[in-house]
Amino acid sequence: MFGSMGDNGCLPNSCCYNVMIQGFLRNSYPSKATQLLMEMVGKGFSADIFTVTLFMDLIVHSNKSILL
Repeated sequence: MFGSMGDNGCLPNSCCYNVMIQGFLRNSYPSKATQLLMEMVGKGFSADIFTVTLFMDLIVHSNKSILL
């Protein structure tokens, strides 16, 4: 459905991207979330504090050793 939004005249905004990224990260699809982030930036949207927090949570919860 997300991919066909533009076909229906309803282009996704940064909020839509953030919700999809959040869904991918919560369901253990970090590569898909990263791809969507790159698409989001490629379409002119900036990663906001919400987007950054989603990825920071992934880092903190998946690899605590990088914080040491």
